[in-house]
Amino acid sequence: MIKKFFISFILFLQIIQLSVVDTSLAITAEERLEEVEKQLIAVANQIKQYEGEKTDLEKAILSNDAAIKKVNDELAAVQKELVAAELALENALQGYDESLNNLAAVQQNILKEQVNLGVTKNEISKVKDELFETQKSLNSAKNQLQDKAVDMYINGVMSPATALFVDLNDLSDFLAVLGYASAIVNTAYEIIESLNSFENLSETQTEFLKDREEQREEIISSLQIEEEKKNQISIEAEEYAEDVEESKNRVEIEKRKVENKKAAVLAERRNAQNLLTQANNQLAKLDAEHANLEKLEDAIQADIERLSSLGGVAPDKLTWPVTGSYVSSGYKWRRFRGVTSFHGAIDIPGRTGTPIKAAAGGVVILARYYGLAGRTVFIDHGGGMTTLYFHMNEIKASVGQTVITGDVIGTVGTTGRSTGPHLHFEVRLKNPNSVSCSLPYLDPTSRGRMNPYCFLDR
Repeated sequence: MIKKFFISFILFLQIIQLSVVDTSLAITAEERLEEVEKQLIAVANQIKQYEGEKTDLEKAILSNDAAIKKVNDELAAVQKELVAAELALENALQGYDESLNNLAAVQQNILKEQVNLGVTKNEISKVKDELFETQKSLNSAKNQLQDKAVDMYINGVMSPATALFVDLNDLSDFLAVLGYASAIVNTAYEIIESLNSFENLSETQTEFLKDREEQREEIISSLQIEEEKKNQISIEAEEYAEDVEESKNRVEIEKRKVENKKAAVLAERRNAQNLLTQANNQLAKLDAEHANLEKLEDAIQADIERLSSLGGVAPDKLTWPVTGSYVSSGYKWRRFRGVTSFHGAIDIPGRTGTPIKAAAGGVVILARYYGLAGRTVFIDHGGGMTTLYFHMNEIKASVGQTVITGDVIGTVGTTGRSTGPHLHFEVRLKNPNSVSCSLPYLDPTSRGRMNPYCFLDR
């Protein structure tokens, strides 16, 4: 089952790699890195499905996946801050532009009011000059009228007493009453009409000047208001300008943060690519080792079937092949160097050179260096039972030798594929169903590997 899984998994990775290679010209580097991340996650998920402690590579893959997630989260956060900073800059620019437009409008109003004020001042100056001339003419007419009154007195038109008490403004009415048609009277009439005309013009000009003066004051007041607006808007414009500068700086800072986070993401993804390469290499190596183990198991089973010849009944009890020790790895599923497989034996550690004894009487059918098993001895006990002893430092038995229980057949070592000095002890039965055992006793990967605890005193 494990072999099929790893073969399928390697084929799956190869298909992914081929698909990436075939489409690399059509996709971006970013997309290829994302594909790498997916592959890493797939590798990590496959590893999680098996028991045992995580390898350093598995931990690195999971750690890298967490690191990528973290920097991606940080990137999203700084990108959000960048958007906020850009929005603040946009608002500041909008406010600054609006304040400049308002300032331009106020300055236009000020210019318009200043023009109006200039026109009004010119009109006031002109009318003042005209009023001055009118007043001169009015004074002249009054003087002429006074002179005519004297003439009328001299010519007997009115008595001296009457002349003294006649108001110049009422003289025309007085003359009309007199009804005289002399030249003096006619001249007086003309002077009075001229006098009335000058007085009316003087009143009109005075009223005009009054209106224009009020208009001038209103314009000056409007100018003061517009100047105050201008000052206020100028202050606001300066504040917006400061906001714009501050927002620009903040945007630049956030952009640098985003670039740094992007660089961190790319670094983690490059690390992910390296981890994936390591994972693929390790999987290939482990698959090769697994294939070697499969070959070893096939060879062991073939040799047992070929070399076993004893009949009779298999022993129902076995003695411990190494005394005074313990079991470091039991009869169970385990992962060794990243490969998950069923350990159909028990491992008994011991110092190098510790004696290894025959677990029961029988005939030695194999005693030699046996590949990954190292120096190995097979003993045929009859009835289809064979015991196997791996990783010996020395072999102290020979093929064809008959041994009895407790005979030394070798010493503990660490030859073959081994992590330290120990004895790998197996029990195989040609007919496992002949044994009654309350323990999980039959290797689920077949080959008749029995649980040694079914025969050993515990």
